[in-house]
Amino acid sequence: MWSLIALLCSPSLAQEPAPAPEAPADGEELPIVAMPSILEYVEAPYPEEAKELGLSAVVKLRITLTDAGEVDAVDVVEPQGHGFDEAAVDAVLSMTWAPAKTEAGPVGVVFEFDYGFVLEPPPPPPDPEPTVLPVNVSGVVIEMATREPLADVQIGVTGTDLATTTDAEGRFELRGVPDGMQHLHLVHLGHVTEDKDVEVVAGQLSELKLWMRAEAYRENESVALYDRPKDEVTRRTISIQEIERIPGTFGDPVRVVQTLPGAARTPFGTGLLIIRGADPEDSGVYIDGIRVPIIYHLTGTTSVLSPDLIAGVDYLPGGYGVQYGRTMGGTVDVKTRDEFDEHGKIVWGTDILDSQLYYEGRPDKNHKHGLAVGVRRSYIDVFIPIFTGDTGYVLKPRYWDYQAKWVPEVGDADKVSLFFYGFDDVLKVSTPDDVAQGSDQDTQGDLGIQYNSHRIMGKWSHRFSDAATFELTPSVGLDASNSFLGDEFGIGNDNWVGQMRAQLSWKPIPELELVPGVDALGGYWSFDFKSAINIEAFDDPLAERDPVSFDGHGTVWAPDVFLRANVRPLKGTDRWLVSPGVRGNIVILDASGGITGDQDIPAYTITSIDPRVLTRFAFDKEDRFAIKAATGLYHQPPQPQEALGVGTQASVGFEQSWSTTAGWDHRLTKAITYDVDLFYRQMTDLVVYDEAWTGFGSNPFFNGGEGRAYGLEVMARHDPVGPFFGWISYTLSRAARKDPFACADNTGEGSEFWGNADCWYPFDFDQTHIFSAQAGYDLPHDFGISAQVQLVTGNPADEFNTGIYDADSDYYTGFRVGGWNDERMPPFFQTSLRFDKQFTFKRWQLETYVDLLNAIRGVNPEFTVYNYDYTEFAYVRGLPFIPNIGLEAKFYP
Repeated sequence: MWSLIALLCSPSLAQEPAPAPEAPADGEELPIVAMPSILEYVEAPYPEEAKELGLSAVVKLRITLTDAGEVDAVDVVEPQGHGFDEAAVDAVLSMTWAPAKTEAGPVGVVFEFDYGFVLEPPPPPPDPEPTVLPVNVSGVVIEMATREPLADVQIGVTGTDLATTTDAEGRFELRGVPDGMQHLHLVHLGHVTEDKDVEVVAGQLSELKLWMRAEAYRENESVALYDRPKDEVTRRTISIQEIERIPGTFGDPVRVVQTLPGAARTPFGTGLLIIRGADPEDSGVYIDGIRVPIIYHLTGTTSVLSPDLIAGVDYLPGGYGVQYGRTMGGTVDVKTRDEFDEHGKIVWGTDILDSQLYYEGRPDKNHKHGLAVGVRRSYIDVFIPIFTGDTGYVLKPRYWDYQAKWVPEVGDADKVSLFFYGFDDVLKVSTPDDVAQGSDQDTQGDLGIQYNSHRIMGKWSHRFSDAATFELTPSVGLDASNSFLGDEFGIGNDNWVGQMRAQLSWKPIPELELVPGVDALGGYWSFDFKSAINIEAFDDPLAERDPVSFDGHGTVWAPDVFLRANVRPLKGTDRWLVSPGVRGNIVILDASGGITGDQDIPAYTITSIDPRVLTRFAFDKEDRFAIKAATGLYHQPPQPQEALGVGTQASVGFEQSWSTTAGWDHRLTKAITYDVDLFYRQMTDLVVYDEAWTGFGSNPFFNGGEGRAYGLEVMARHDPVGPFFGWISYTLSRAARKDPFACADNTGEGSEFWGNADCWYPFDFDQTHIFSAQAGYDLPHDFGISAQVQLVTGNPADEFNTGIYDADSDYYTGFRVGGWNDERMPPFFQTSLRFDKQFTFKRWQLETYVDLLNAIRGVNPEFTVYNYDYTEFAYVRGLPFIPNIGLEAKFYP
């Protein structure tokens, strides 16, 4: 671009006028105090002729300026030609000037002015455009097994300067890669460095899919698959990855409950839930908020759900809100997954107990429908005959289960799912035909137990706004059981059960949430019973026997309602929660059939009200330290067999528990937390068997028992941050029972703790000290090791040292020496180990493991057995050393 510059006389670049002219000769003028100046400069166009010749010039001009600042005349003093002179004169005439001044004011002047023309050199020619080579190698980098795209992978071509980095979607492009065989070098933090060969053909694009293996896949696993809400005082949740690697759990997330504080050890590791001194039937199990009868198979080793379908397990030992009811003990709520792998995943697992097959994915074209399907079957019944041969002795435990869940995408405001599950368990014990099972002729034959359950559960939630959400969970199912001993004893039971849980969460203001809801249950039940011995003969070895049989059927309805308020008194923060609530319980039971003598007996109805309140206060906004407390009333309806009057209307009411808990939880570091809970539970109106029952026309059960339990629970946990994880739990507790018949039968001098002056005796599963420690460590190259240690006080037991001989049946009946549960069995101790290794390939992973269950164990008595006349006894020990070898393969299509 050309530039024009005007040069004034002095200095050359300042636009200042020349020195003041001399005064006229005819008189003396006042001196000039202000020179003329340019108010508006005009740039002259550069003459074309001079531009073509490449000339520059300075044109000297003489300007006559009036006292009004007008140019009167412009003369060229030193002409330059080539159009410079004309251009300079025209420019000066177009300018606006300020006149010169004397002390008297503006004055006309004549002065010289230099106008310069400077020709700027032309700009250098632009650099030539670089030659853009075509993309001849492109592709994507994916992590092996997970199929996740890897961003920021550095890719270089060996022997060249060519290099690139993958984008957020793992894609890359390389230009001008030389033809022939080339070597690509891949580097990424946290992954094994890879070298890949690629054949580059002239004029063709090589599209690649490159795989990189993570240095450790367990570090990539999600620790918190399930985000538990903070709406309960004591809610303990362990991640699925931790649970699966603890020896003794068989990789089952639900089994972890038995390692947490407050849960007593169960005989032979079965699936009974004995929580804070409550009976096994006093604790409830839920799947996605729907109550289910049992959660474990009869073997107690695994739950009835596929581990891959479980998102989390909430363990609430006490102090839970009014949304849970019909229980006095603890609550276990199993949450199933709603998010599935978009690309699909197939899992096959097997060990010494069973094999399972599981699929999850979004198989439709638009990936709008999530689907999960799982099946499992045990094969213990297949292998046991191999070892027993043809001896005729048969022990056949067998179970199978299935699950299916469908989760479609229906919009931002709605969530819908449909879940099916079921299982069937059989345990059969038989002996050869020529071998007697004791001396009682009425107890001969095979022993068998069968239990099955099937459920369909739906779930729909709708978000009306940020302040209101509605949730509905209906279900329907069948529970059936059948037990028999030979041809003389048997009981069968079928229950068609419908349930519905509905609740609305509404926040009228940020500090208040109201949750009204309905927890309804109803259905049809039926049973039949037969026995070669009438009931009175069970406790009297000298009584004559008379076979008895009866049946019954009817309906049961329990439309419970609840209302809960979550109040946060501190505005703008949820550090303090106060949650009062109330639950209304109602049971309507209608029975008919043989158990009623085919009489028209009015429906049996009982009601109760449960007020509860809990609070939690965090001392800082990061929730590092918080105190908590809860108290409330819990009513539990009687068990089905207890609520039936025999030939008359039932009279058994609710059992009742007032439960209180208080404690604190503290996060010491990012990884280490601990919590402490103190609890007290007072139980009244417990249902007990009436030893004075007179038979048909009266009730065999009544509300006459009491119970109490109190203790301390401590849990310290190291979250899976880094290679180490683990937790330690300890429970110090006492639990006792009392009923009207304890005083009559407790003739001893008293138990070690409770005494029996007031007829209290230790609970059957009263375990003073319960200690459990489990931990795991991730070794390099996806090796892992974990261990579990348990030390538990032995269960209370009765002592027998004499027996009465029954000549009719030819056997002895033992009699207790002291009070109920006056003795205690030796403590339980076991240590188990686990070693595992994970192998990773492009589209599948293989995990192998060895569980050494009870690798070190104590005497570990479960029961006491006596000789024929009760003069000697021996302990029946718990599970032996079990080496469990298994594998799990995950395929990613």
